[in-house]
Amino acid sequence: MNLLIDAAPESVTINDHQVPVRTDFRISILFEQLMLDRTVPDSEKLPLALNLYYPDCPPDLSAAVKQMLWFYRCGKPKDKSLDSDNSGRKIYDYDYDDGYIFAAFLADYGIDLEAIPYLHWWKYKALFDSLRVENKFCRILNYRAADTSEMKGEQRRAYERMKKLYALPRSADEQEKLDDIEEKLRHGGKL
Repeated sequence: MNLLIDAAPESVTINDHQVPVRTDFRISILFEQLMLDRTVPDSEKLPLALNLYYPDCPPDLSAAVKQMLWFYRCGKPKDKSLDSDNSGRKIYDYDYDDGYIFAAFLADYGIDLEAIPYLHWWKYKALFDSLRVENKFCRILNYRAADTSEMKGEQRRAYERMKKLYALPRSADEQEKLDDIEEKLRHGGKL
């Protein structure tokens, strides 16, 4: 599938049948948020995800999941993407960075993501991955992903300040663990 010469798909192939999928970019954003939501039990995520993408969920759930993930990855093999740094940590979050993403699309493409009635996920993702490095959102991603271990002096201090300033908030679980460690260290407790 080539977005330059083929139409963006409106369906996926399951057992030699074309099965319609919901293709608006908002659906895939909801899917990503669902998969990262620690308040939703893992046992509930798959049925919810399938209901997001499929108006009528196919009976072959294994194939439906495989094709759903194929669609989410824009027909590309699973590989490193722009959504994480070299260690695999997320460098953006649709909830936390919504304003930055909105402003970046408006500045770079003149697209008001709130007002646009429809934008295919694959087209949205191509635009997202090609946002200009000069816009604030991309600069923030650069700070979050930067490896400061090889930097020296003022450059390192500046990047570390910006990493801290634009850091994604920790999950409640992660913050609780860090607070517990800090408390034990302060009072001489065992880790």
